[in-house]
Amino acid sequence: MRKISNIKIESISAVVPKNRVKNDSISHLFTTKDLRRFEKTTLILERRHVNDNTTASDLGFIAAEKILSNIESKDEIGTLLWLSQTSDYIIPFTSNILQDRLDLSHDTFCLDISAVCAGFVQGLYTAFSFAQNSNKRVLLIIGETLSKILSENDRSTTPLFGDGSAAILVGKSEHGSTNSFFSFGTDGSNHKAISIPHGGFRNPFNEESSLNSIDENGNSKNNLNLSMNGPSVFDFTMREIPKSISNFMDILDTEVKDIDFFAFHQSNAFIIKQIARKLNISSDQVLLNISKFGNTSGVSIPLLLVTENNKLKNKNSKIIFSGYGSGLTWGNCMLNLSADTNIYELIEI
Repeated sequence: MRKISNIKIESISAVVPKNRVKNDSISHLFTTKDLRRFEKTTLILERRHVNDNTTASDLGFIAAEKILSNIESKDEIGTLLWLSQTSDYIIPFTSNILQDRLDLSHDTFCLDISAVCAGFVQGLYTAFSFAQNSNKRVLLIIGETLSKILSENDRSTTPLFGDGSAAILVGKSEHGSTNSFFSFGTDGSNHKAISIPHGGFRNPFNEESSLNSIDENGNSKNNLNLSMNGPSVFDFTMREIPKSISNFMDILDTEVKDIDFFAFHQSNAFIIKQIARKLNISSDQVLLNISKFGNTSGVSIPLLLVTENNKLKNKNSKIIFSGYGSGLTWGNCMLNLSADTNIYELIEI
């Protein structure tokens, strides 16, 4: 359990591409019956994909600009964190590129974090930690363009994932006595459950990397595409996440009824509902937007707060965030989201 005091989320913005990819465009992956079953189970009806020339940092730049345009001076930013697994380059890192594009001070501390589905909670804890030890604010930018690493003929990944970005401004609480709590877990023994097999330095790109192969389920992909063992990931989620949240609340002496909202990583609706059922969380407490955006990895929770802001507006909300996925890793956070937190309207580009 990690406790951070007197730090808060000041503002949140989110960006998605205008390009809607509806389920009729992936009908080649399913029979009509199976597609209806997919929609009923996951609730995903569409997702957003960028064009070939747009990167995750392009989306993140726009999300960050929205926040920066509403503060007095960019010099208020002391730390810039970039969180993604679809960054611009292997070398250099992307946060320094965004420092320049955003015209932030040369004194800005820049750091890239390589994380995916649990990334928002991991990134938020990192941002809160930096803010607690600095007199300046922290800007956390999360961006993913997962569409660029999918095989259009892989039904285990392509129907699920979408693109997007979010920016979160973190700073000191003026009211004091504001406590946030975080917990994390990792099972690295199952790291291959969600992976891109080639392209790193363990398995460098070679002549076989881009050759398609068909797996036992009829999915066609190559070793540079995102690969996911769905049953393994589902088993991990059901085994670890409800237990971790229950233990988290027990340590904090908190009950489900004490929480206004649960913001789960938007993996798929069936998983989220199963977690809620195991914890006796009512549907009114669970925020959902997966039908419009699919799984946007680490972007999903801040994007969820933006699209569901009508439920949060004008009230202080005690929220539990829970992210889980690639690694395999998970993270939980409980904090009070203030009524004066600026949550901007969703930006579409």
